Amino acid sequence: MNIRKTWQKLSIRTQLIILMVILLSAVGAGTLLLVSRFDIKERRVLAIEQASALGRSINNDLLKALINTRADTLSDISFRIEGFKSVDALQLYNNKQQAIFSHGKQQYLRQDVLEKITTNKPFFDANGRLFIKLPVTADDFKLGDTIIVINPEQYNTRIKEKFITLMLIFPFIVGVGIFIAWRISRYYTKPFEILASAIYQSDIDKNKFISVKTRAKNEIGLLFNGYNRMISKIIKTTDVLRHQSQHDKLTGLYNRYAIEDKINQALQDPQQTSHVLLNLDIDQFKNINDSVGHVAGDELLQLVTHYLKTALPAEADIARTGGDDFIVLLKNTSLQQATTITETLLKDLSDFRFVWDGETLSVSASIGLVAFKPFEYTLTELLKVADVAFYNAKKRGQNKLHIHRQSEHSDNKLKTEINIASAIKEALKEGPARFELFAQDIVPLQKTTDKISYEILLRMWDSNGDFLPPDQFLPTAERYQLMVDIDIHVLTSYLEIICKQPEHINKLHSVHINLAGGTLNHPEFQACVKNAIQHYTFPWQRLELEVTETSSIGNLVQAEEFIRFCRQHGIGFALDDFGTGMSSFEYLKNLPFDVVKIDGSFVRDMLTDPVDHAMIRYTNEISKLRNQETVAEYVESREDVEELRKIGITYGQGYYLGKPRPLSEWLDNN
Repeated sequence: MNIRKTWQKLSIRTQLIILMVILLSAVGAGTLLLVSRFDIKERRVLAIEQASALGRSINNDLLKALINTRADTLSDISFRIEGFKSVDALQLYNNKQQAIFSHGKQQYLRQDVLEKITTNKPFFDANGRLFIKLPVTADDFKLGDTIIVINPEQYNTRIKEKFITLMLIFPFIVGVGIFIAWRISRYYTKPFEILASAIYQSDIDKNKFISVKTRAKNEIGLLFNGYNRMISKIIKTTDVLRHQSQHDKLTGLYNRYAIEDKINQALQDPQQTSHVLLNLDIDQFKNINDSVGHVAGDELLQLVTHYLKTALPAEADIARTGGDDFIVLLKNTSLQQATTITETLLKDLSDFRFVWDGETLSVSASIGLVAFKPFEYTLTELLKVADVAFYNAKKRGQNKLHIHRQSEHSDNKLKTEINIASAIKEALKEGPARFELFAQDIVPLQKTTDKISYEILLRMWDSNGDFLPPDQFLPTAERYQLMVDIDIHVLTSYLEIICKQPEHINKLHSVHINLAGGTLNHPEFQACVKNAIQHYTFPWQRLELEVTETSSIGNLVQAEEFIRFCRQHGIGFALDDFGTGMSSFEYLKNLPFDVVKIDGSFVRDMLTDPVDHAMIRYTNEISKLRNQETVAEYVESREDVEELRKIGITYGQGYYLGKPRPLSEWLDNN
């Protein structure tokens, strides 16, 4: 398994060179083996020929020895045999198979070996020696037999010279093979390098992809043409999805997500001076729908849209955020200019008559107006103020404008915020206000496991024991720069509690802890994390720090060194509320996230809204390409779970899968 992993990490060029070396080594080894086998065969042939020649040359001498075993005759035979260095032994038999003469090494003439020898049929033993039995004849009459033992290794076939030559040539052949493999690999890997470079240079967020060209008509041509067709479809599909994700299907105006991003940009742009936000609603629109039908209502919305586009300044951002709800952002516009524009809108709409099937209907609108400067509000606060202004306009009747005045609620708001800020400071110390850690299940959707995962949530009670919801105390904490202290409190409190529960840690797969926008880059928080790593015995690879897309990206880039430190200790990072910003896919591509949490606004309507469904599927596919896990938020039904499983989402989180519970209950359940 380790060899396979190592092999997969090697470049194609390196793999090809290694394979070439292995192939050439195998060929070289095979060549040496063949040469050795041919040499053995040659020696055996020579041994048989020499044995036959020896038998013929001493046949007459052997006849004399059979007739008269005089010492001088046997001595002549031994003398002649001594001239053959390869002959290890010779034995002469008469017709009665009695040995009458032996020469050489007698250990080769054992009875068990001699029994295997037949006349004129060569026999080679395990050591390669030749044993052959030849007849001793006179005028074609057999008078006896002789057994000759020959050692073929005594022949000089120049095998050593051949081996040395091959060994000297082999490195040269390997070198040539490596050079050829390198040149071939350059040719065959170049298309992949071109393709990889094109993919790397492509910008997913801007939907810009680099096409590739080739003259090849083979598989490379098919690959390049397939890639070009794929990116062409991706570009077209992405353009459609991006437009659908940002625009209302009926009117073609921006939708809520897009206009909120525009508003957020205006709130955070220090180069701008003042802006105005309009919250517009068509009066009695429900009655129009009920009286003449939804088709007529849709037609009216399109007519109002056309009027707004022509009546408002060209640079105005217009959005339809609900049935008959519109939001207009007038950038770099004074309150006086916006008031004039809005009053004209009200007058023109009140003069407008909508005719449908012969029935004439009057049209009017109610508008809430809020003037704001950069950094004066958070996005949530500004939208709430715009809603208040709109409802005040509604209270006054139809065709009314209400301009929000800062003094209307600033005193009460300031007093409330001061009280909450004081309670937060108490909770961070010893009370009487207090925080409590809650946890909500993060459930795997693609597999079953006995491990648990959850997100840590914070709940607060004031000094009177009254519950303060997070959307009430967290904005105040941000405004009074208390979020870093809160994040440090959450992290250290969790570690202090959980490190005393080894059984719980063994069951823990991952814990997600949210961080505010500026926390990650804050020196105190970074010091807190480094001290915690030294102080607490905790499996840090199970910790995921969550940062929200809309508030933390700049800080994430600045905290590059700290992120590297965290990763070295196994700490992961999760991108929260993914999809709420217009640069979502750029963040997904370029920033070091391990987990992507898809905003619940997409999950909530995915079963009825094909755009939301496509956004979830598209996000999951891109995350898989980057080896990132996905978490779908706001999972509220069994149908949601089944659909998310089909899409391939890794985890789910929501009330259907588990409501937030005090962390103490999780520990008690151990």
